Amino acid sequence: MAARKVTIKHVGVGSVFKIATILALIGFVAWMLAATLIYYGLERAGVVDSLNSLIGGVGGDQVIDMTLVLSVAGLVGLIGVVFTAVMAPLMTVIYNSVADLVGGITFTMSNRVR
Repeated sequence: MAARKVTIKHVGVGSVFKIATILALIGFVAWMLAATLIYYGLERAGVVDSLNSLIGGVGGDQVIDMTLVLSVAGLVGLIGVVFTAVMAPLMTVIYNSVADLVGGITFTMSNRVR
């Protein structure tokens, strides 16, 4: 079987932006599901009630509940989505500049059956 060398010298900024944004949104959904599952696990274990009684014992009135947890997780997740959507095209521009200097990434493709 013949092996073929392929060199990636340029990556489209727009395509990287689209793919990175979609992957970040999928990651956001996974992040929110994980936050929900962790909250329910901690609630079943009694950790949330212990934290609420601790906060009440020191004079606080903030209660940790599902709304607060999902709001904070949503805010952090959306910051991550925006960060990814902004950084991916910038990294693509940097990659294209470096690839012009050094010739890009070369890898070998093969049709061998294993």
